Amino acid sequence: MPIPPAIEFKNVTKTYGENTVVDDLSLSVPAGKITVFVGPSGCGKTTSLRMINRMVEHTRGEILVDGHPNTGRPAHELRRSIGYVLQQAGLMPHRTIVDNIATVPVLKGVSTKEARDQALELLERVGLDRSFAKRYPAQLSGGQAQRVGVARALASGSSILLMDEPFSAVDPVVRSDLQNELLRLQRELGVTIIFVTHDIDEAITLGDQLAVFARGGRIAQFGTPEEILRQPADDFVASFVGRDRGMRRLTFASASDVTIHPLQALQTPWQNWQLKVDDGKPAGWLVDGRLIPGGSLYREGASLRDALDSVLSSPSGWGVAVDNEGKLLGLLKSDDVLDATETERQHRYGVGA
Repeated sequence: MPIPPAIEFKNVTKTYGENTVVDDLSLSVPAGKITVFVGPSGCGKTTSLRMINRMVEHTRGEILVDGHPNTGRPAHELRRSIGYVLQQAGLMPHRTIVDNIATVPVLKGVSTKEARDQALELLERVGLDRSFAKRYPAQLSGGQAQRVGVARALASGSSILLMDEPFSAVDPVVRSDLQNELLRLQRELGVTIIFVTHDIDEAITLGDQLAVFARGGRIAQFGTPEEILRQPADDFVASFVGRDRGMRRLTFASASDVTIHPLQALQTPWQNWQLKVDDGKPAGWLVDGRLIPGGSLYREGASLRDALDSVLSSPSGWGVAVDNEGKLLGLLKSDDVLDATETERQHRYGVGA
């Protein structure tokens, strides 16, 4: 059976004077999935997100939240019922972390003690120790602040989260960790997430489906990441997803057939590389007495693109495979991974394509 929509846009338009920011938007966001609004700056994706909780009021059309018009109750009540995560976390600097998270429940009439107890549980759920509770926002790193922002959004108790480029201001390593954390939370909680980004790779990583916005506030294409990569609707979408969309499609190909070699496979006459392992986890590559940081790690069961990233980013040319706890499983040989990518290309596009 089709998944019922959590949010529906019905012929929604937003104008400022003579300037049309969102043009006749009709879109259904299914419950329990991650839908990503992606597109270049100024294409109306953030405005569309903010019209859901009436941070921006739409000019024409109708927006339904769980089947009811979002204009059917006061805007402040609507906002308290929907989780909202901003780019800069938006934490109140004069309040402790626990009280930042507890803000919305307290406004909704929950006792301070109960709201704080819930906030402590949410801290752990987003991967932070309870010791962070008494800190202030200025004492957090960017990644930690964004985790608190997610916890505060979850504290609303809503089944819907709106996320407006929440990870764009953190470094790439932290960003990847936050993306994985969000995917874990969504799997555990089954919430509906509408996520805005201008980064097509982030959209592909997170989205069950993508709405690609074009300038003028129109939807150029709506579908799964694989559908959009396989068959862009027009030249704009093809240009936006990039010429290397074939490489991005490897995200949806399994690397399960790629052999994971034992560490002893490194023992060849022409190589001086040694993998340093601490407590069962890879710590970098040793060559001529120098420790060189390793490349991307391939986690067991991940995609062929992850396997390719691992071998291409490794200084030794060998990818490093680990389990879900980061413990070393073995090595990926570059020839094996490249052969697998060629086999996948031929399977998708036909031999010789």
